[in-house]
Amino acid sequence: MPLNRTSWSAAVFSLVAAAAVVGTPREASGSQPADRPPARVPVSSARGLDPSIIAAFSTIKAVTRPSRDAVMGFTVPTKITDIVVRGGQEVAKGQVIVQGDEAEDRALLRLQKVRAETDLPVARARKQMELAETEYRIQQEVRSGGGSSDQQLERARLAFEVAKIDVSKAQMEQTQEVIQVDRLESRVQKFRIEAPFDGIVDNVMLDVGHSASENDKVVRVVNVDHLWIDAPAPTQDPVTLSLKVGDAAWVLFDMAGAPIVREGKVIEAAPTADAASRTRRVRVEVANPKGGERLLAGEPAYVRFTSPTEEFVKMVEAAKVARQ
Repeated sequence: MPLNRTSWSAAVFSLVAAAAVVGTPREASGSQPADRPPARVPVSSARGLDPSIIAAFSTIKAVTRPSRDAVMGFTVPTKITDIVVRGGQEVAKGQVIVQGDEAEDRALLRLQKVRAETDLPVARARKQMELAETEYRIQQEVRSGGGSSDQQLERARLAFEVAKIDVSKAQMEQTQEVIQVDRLESRVQKFRIEAPFDGIVDNVMLDVGHSASENDKVVRVVNVDHLWIDAPAPTQDPVTLSLKVGDAAWVLFDMAGAPIVREGKVIEAAPTADAASRTRRVRVEVANPKGGERLLAGEPAYVRFTSPTEEFVKMVEAAKVARQ
């Protein structure tokens, strides 16, 4: 008896369902095929501080950040011509990091320096004044001898006065030319991104040949010799209310799964609180010297404002020994 379309679909569905339920013998028993590697736990989840250590230290969790952080770009549109310093390299204050196309403005600067260094306009005005003064004196002598006229004498006098004004004007214009040199030098500086402080280049976002606008972020420079932590201290804790600048603070860091505690100090204590979380922002500064265990900015940290207990110190030491 031939099957209609409905009966045929039902038969196919039954066969597929049966195959899914039965499967292969290996899959039915719950074991993996021999060529499939066993599932592995990610390293990031297998490492890290023991939650009991964190709980014993503090419940105030925050994030470290650089004590100085500047994201910079050009203040005028330009094309990037050179990347002098790349990410991860140290820079000194004033060192050029990224260079823009300053050829045209550099030429204008050279032209302006020529104008500022010449004194020809002032010298010419002085000679004109000497000539007018000589003519005025001649007119005075001629007039005293009965010659010339009062009108000619007055005209010579006014010409001399105008010549003196022209000298002052030439001197003023020369001063303006010198000031223009400073202005163009400042404009040339706008085609360079310089380090605002001693630090490390974190990242250069653009590359050579990119046309950067005033809104483009080009480079980030940080200083991590000191780390800042903005800790949300609970206002229900009496210790939080008495905190002031200069007070000691202790910070727990996770150094690749190893606990590290460093003492810092309070450098800011907000005069306001967040009503939703009932916390007060307290900024803690911790030294991060280049030698020894250098901490990364942007990592989580845990803060407390009383000295850790002896039990916690023993717990940290035991954790360090266990990792060795």
